[in-house]
Amino acid sequence: MKDVTLKTQEEVNAFAETSIEGSLIIQGSGIDDLSSLSTLTSVGGDLKILFNPSLANFDGLSNLTSVGGNLSIHRNPTLTNLAGLSNLTSVNGNLWIRNNASLTDLDGLSNISSVNGNLWIRNNASLTDLDGLSNISSVNGDLWIRNNASLTNLDGLSNITSVNGDLIIRRNASLSNLNGWGNLGSVDGDLRIWGNSSLANLNGLSNLTSVGALIINFNASLTNLDGLSNLTEDKTRGELN
Repeated sequence: MKDVTLKTQEEVNAFAETSIEGSLIIQGSGIDDLSSLSTLTSVGGDLKILFNPSLANFDGLSNLTSVGGNLSIHRNPTLTNLAGLSNLTSVNGNLWIRNNASLTDLDGLSNISSVNGNLWIRNNASLTDLDGLSNISSVNGDLWIRNNASLTNLDGLSNITSVNGDLIIRRNASLSNLNGWGNLGSVDGDLRIWGNSSLANLNGLSNLTSVGALIINFNASLTNLDGLSNLTEDKTRGELN
């Protein structure tokens, strides 16, 4: 299985493949244009786009439809959107979006319906919503929404009915409610709601009936737990009264 690593703009410009059996790594301080990757339709292994300080968009990836492994978008400080991934329908591994300081939305991921591994949205300081994830109905691993300072709502997660791992909502300073979780019925792992300073209520969790373990700490504006009124089972303790 052959991996491909593109470290310079010249290497990107010379790319002419339609598919990659292994992984594709795009990492280079001078890379600012992915238009030469427009021939690419599939990556059999991981797709890693990381540490690209000059890359503002992924427009050249518009014909990519599948990633057989993990999709990692990490430390691209000038990246503003993911529109170039709009034809991507499946990620067979983890989906990690981390430390992209200028990223404002995830709308380019709107055709992805499931994540077969972990879904992590972490440390994206300008991200205001998760609407681009609105077609995802299940996460087979952990779901982390963590340290996204401008995130105001989770409405884009409204189609998720179950999380097979842990659900962690941590240190999202502008998040005032969890209304996006209206269809969530179960979390097989831990549900941890921790350090969300503006979170005023948990009403969005009204359909949640079971969790592996429930941990709620350091949410300074949270005054009640009324939104958990239908939670009947903490699997570490059995039935709740």
